Amino acid sequence: MKTKTDSYTDKLTVLVIEDNLGDYVLVEDYLLEKFSNIDINHYPDYESATTYLNTTKDEVSVILLDLNLPEIRGMELINSILKCNYEIPVIILTGYSDLDMAKKSLQIGIYDYLVKDEINPVILRKTITFAINRSSFIKEIETEKQNYENLFNFNPQPTWLLDANSLEIINANIAAQFKYGYSLNEFRQMTFAQLHPVKEQQMIRNNLISDQEEAIKEHFTHIIKDGSTIKADVYFKKISNDANNSIIVQSNDVTETLNHINTIEIQNTKLKNIAWTQSHVVRAPISRILGIINLMEGQVYNEEEIVFWMKQLKISTMEMDDIVKKIVSESNQLENE
Repeated sequence: MKTKTDSYTDKLTVLVIEDNLGDYVLVEDYLLEKFSNIDINHYPDYESATTYLNTTKDEVSVILLDLNLPEIRGMELINSILKCNYEIPVIILTGYSDLDMAKKSLQIGIYDYLVKDEINPVILRKTITFAINRSSFIKEIETEKQNYENLFNFNPQPTWLLDANSLEIINANIAAQFKYGYSLNEFRQMTFAQLHPVKEQQMIRNNLISDQEEAIKEHFTHIIKDGSTIKADVYFKKISNDANNSIIVQSNDVTETLNHINTIEIQNTKLKNIAWTQSHVVRAPISRILGIINLMEGQVYNEEEIVFWMKQLKISTMEMDDIVKKIVSESNQLENE
């Protein structure tokens, strides 16, 4: 199995930007001695080197840069190379007089520096392979960072990154901006608590700064930019590193769900009322009708008595008819809802 160093030394493309031919020839000899498969490109000035970088189809592995070129030198040269953003590791070739400058350049993006009088084949090989491997690791980290940023930004649920102490909003994904109506800059001027009405702000603060890391059981009210409100469940996870502590928070709009549950509860109450009416209220006139029929059976009544009982039957029948109509009306309302 080949290591990363082996893969680079199998095919290494080096750009040497050096105006001193003697120094270049020495570096070239060292490179050819230590790398079996290498393509060396030499340019004596800044303009020709950058023209090559801007036009070449070669994948340049590393740049060896002399600090003093005919038209540009020192920090101006370093900044110009870095500004081009070639994403190629740069190693400075310097003399003792520019040593302090070379050391400072490490803080702004230069990978390493070599003092010309101290260069030998072993040091040059180690420096180049280290720079290439470091560059590869940095690219991997940047790729992973980009992947995590994409997962955050394109998460369909509104998501925020908060400062763990102040709850100030550090970042808000696209879904949060779309759902709540605030731009990213507007969110960054707010705390997460400000998305809640005043009476809920202390409650959400207490939950987010607590030691728990699970879904908060309360349904919170969130205020949209246009003044409307939604009901939301809030989930969060604390993130700790050496630099700072933060919290990632996600919300889920449960307004429709809660409204649906409320509608079902209202309907259940109405159904219970209908069932109670059917089982209790309807039975009263039915019982009276059955009682009248039982009294009339096997008895002989005069005309006046018969008229009385018929009137009672009619009253009870009409009462039952009204009850049935009420039940039908309430049932129809439930269907329409």
